Amino acid sequence: MSNSFDPYYSWLGIPPKDQPPHHYRLLSIEVFEENGDVIEHAADRVMTHLRSLQTGVHSAHSQKLLNEVASARICLLNQKSKSQYDSALSAKLSQVSHPTSAGQAKPQAEEKKRSGEKTLGDYELLESLGSSQTGEMLKARHISLGKVVAIKILSEEAAQSPQLVSRFIRKLRILANIQHPNLVAAFDGGQRAGKLFMVMEYVDGVDLITHMKTHGLFKVDQAVDILKQAAAGLACAHDHLVYHRNVKPNNLMLDRQQNVKVIGMGLARVDEEAEIGKSDEITQAGMQLGSSDFMAPEQSMDSRKVDARSDVYSLGYTFYFLLTGKLPYPVKGVMEKYIAHSTGPIPALSERRNDVPAEVEAIYQKMVAKQPADRFQSMHELLQAFDEPVKVEPISEATTASNDQDDSVMMFLKNVMPPANQPAPSYSSGPPTARGQVTIPVTWLAVGGSLFLFLLILLVLAVL
Repeated sequence: MSNSFDPYYSWLGIPPKDQPPHHYRLLSIEVFEENGDVIEHAADRVMTHLRSLQTGVHSAHSQKLLNEVASARICLLNQKSKSQYDSALSAKLSQVSHPTSAGQAKPQAEEKKRSGEKTLGDYELLESLGSSQTGEMLKARHISLGKVVAIKILSEEAAQSPQLVSRFIRKLRILANIQHPNLVAAFDGGQRAGKLFMVMEYVDGVDLITHMKTHGLFKVDQAVDILKQAAAGLACAHDHLVYHRNVKPNNLMLDRQQNVKVIGMGLARVDEEAEIGKSDEITQAGMQLGSSDFMAPEQSMDSRKVDARSDVYSLGYTFYFLLTGKLPYPVKGVMEKYIAHSTGPIPALSERRNDVPAEVEAIYQKMVAKQPADRFQSMHELLQAFDEPVKVEPISEATTASNDQDDSVMMFLKNVMPPANQPAPSYSSGPPTARGQVTIPVTWLAVGGSLFLFLLILLVLAVL
């Protein structure tokens, strides 16, 4: 290659001291990486980058590196060739790890410093942006390019599960191919130093709750604009069969140009995951993903069964919060919130603000309908509603019957599970019972009496 241009360093950040790079260095992954998905994704990422450089005076360099990456990929994805390559590389690295002079030890010390706690692969870690049950989000900077990014690092606990690791990598591949101005882009990822990570666009702005703490409630036109931008981004994700499952005010960000960015895709469900069903450890363990204050009723029953309409519901109550600063159902306890979302009356925007147009109220009411069939069936349909009058269809008899059944179940749960910090309600018609006595519901006594009378009649008829 030409001495005046170093493609290894200029394009891949590999300094002359590491050239020619071994396969793992070329793919920018951990030495002796065993996970085939990680190897394949890293090779795809590097090859995509190199293909973008195939025009211009250095196109020959790009093609040469593409051939090297392709060879590395084939070698590392074949168990026999990988084993032979790893044995030879291990012997070579063991010689390098015992330098005979101080001059040889210096690059080793620099590389060790580079791979310390302040860096992750090609990224310098700057500060923590927050953490969740699935991992930590960090602000970082690409060491060679200087680009500021956000990095999601999978938690150590989650990284111990082969199913979650495989799902994380599959989700990274899908999210990397979803591009929309209202979605935070994912464009890199891998595994270094035992840590699985995803590199995403860094948004220079604040989430909606932080914005409201400073500026107060949004005006109606501002809230509508935020709603439409978020719906447009989510529509793109839904088109790729990716459902957010955690839409809420603090997962929507406003940048300095007032553009909305949907974040928090860590809980998103890729439709492919329906195929792994029982191997999904998170939902199998009974965890309900997403904030219960904005969660659709069907999502509280089974997080794996959500679709676009569940995100429509959560976005509807996010819209309510932007205009009122209130939660739709300010009750204590997760179960009480689930019950309220399933059976409670829908709070009207007009009850708290007198500047909400009737057509906006109608759109909101349809977004948060209890039954998915009564909501907008997609984000595209929701966006169209702002250009056309909203028709509120009457609820069918079948839906009404379903609602009645749901209400019966929920009312039963409401009776047997009192709100937090409140005594259980008394079901007896008489005076309070003494401590230790059992109180029997009146309805149960009525049912039991009727059953006893029916059995008595059958007995008399049998004797006769």
